[in-house]
Amino acid sequence: MRLFIIGATGKTGTELVDLALKHGHRVTAFVRSPEKIKAVNKRLKAIRGGLEDIITMSKAMRGQDAVLSALGPKPGEMLTALTKRNWTMEQFAANTLMAMKKAKVKKLVLFSSAGLFPGQNLFVRFLGALAHNHMKDLKGMEKVVTESSLNWTIVRPNWLAQGQDEQYRAQVGALPAKALKTSFRALAKFMLDTVEGRQYQRQILGLGK
Repeated sequence: MRLFIIGATGKTGTELVDLALKHGHRVTAFVRSPEKIKAVNKRLKAIRGGLEDIITMSKAMRGQDAVLSALGPKPGEMLTALTKRNWTMEQFAANTLMAMKKAKVKKLVLFSSAGLFPGQNLFVRFLGALAHNHMKDLKGMEKVVTESSLNWTIVRPNWLAQGQDEQYRAQVGALPAKALKTSFRALAKFMLDTVEGRQYQRQILGLGK
């Protein structure tokens, strides 16, 4: 498959590129700093660009089978008021959708946060309140995506950590029971499995171990 990856230099994006190449796919990484990509493979192409540049992004998307977004803000940005940020997840999701429409790409997989599920424990609710700007941004992002006509999949992972463990459990509409933290690699594996298996079309899922 031909996969277009956004956020390819981040923790999840790096794992996503690695797994996609190991599965034999052709990967186009759309990044601001291609020099940060450490992987070297003849099936990997890095294109310099930003998500505010819809024209360049749409040209780079042409001929792709799916778009996988591993985009996320830095920790400091999560606490910043949206009006004081140079970008938001909601706006970049809207730009991505516009680029996909121009490029005629139909499949989109991206991740959000399990904190958006109702019924979270007190600690998770406290963290959600602390990062209320980020949670508001994620809600806006999800709204933009779910109201589109695309074949989208949104995954809301539980706690994430470094590691090579690829095991995960997924459940439609909620976190799996007694979900434990999972790895960035497992999240990347789920996103790739979703595309390869053509699963979870137009669904929101919880992810944990």
